[in-house]
Amino acid sequence: MGGAAPLEGCRARRARWRIPLSAALLLLAGGCATAPELHVDTGEQPPDCERVGWLERAEQPASLAEQRLRAEVMQVLSEKGYERDEDNPDCRISAVIYTGDRPRPPVSVGLGAGRWGGSFGGSIGLSLPIGGSRTVGNLAVDFIDVERNAEVWRGTLEAAFRTPEPESAAIAAAVRRVLEAFPPRDAD
Repeated sequence: MGGAAPLEGCRARRARWRIPLSAALLLLAGGCATAPELHVDTGEQPPDCERVGWLERAEQPASLAEQRLRAEVMQVLSEKGYERDEDNPDCRISAVIYTGDRPRPPVSVGLGAGRWGGSFGGSIGLSLPIGGSRTVGNLAVDFIDVERNAEVWRGTLEAAFRTPEPESAAIAAAVRRVLEAFPPRDAD
């Protein structure tokens, strides 16, 4: 009879730590994920585009992902006030989804200490990257000034996709993130 109360107390203490421990593990796992990185490069002069058109590449037919990418880029630019003109644009747009290798994080060491009940304790953790690098899908959007025949703006989102043929929602989110950095067209 006297043994049941200490057992219940032990179970209660363990249950009390399950939720905080689970939350800490989720935060730790989430911190290991690599967030997409946005890089923007501009020319000496700012882009002077009012009318935009797509830069056609006749080498091969467009994949489904490329067709979705083109539609989303043109939709976002339209929302930003740019006029679509395939015959006489100021700037031609090119966008591509490409794959690249991303290195795994380096070795890391974690230290922890805490107090619970009447005791004090500590731990040491070590994480080792296994498997070298991983392949991720990247997005690049280029603006080419037709008159100067020169690239005037480039936005690149590294690690935007987990596969080279991403779904529509992933393409839309990545395009919007890149083109947030492209200036809206000034109203005349």
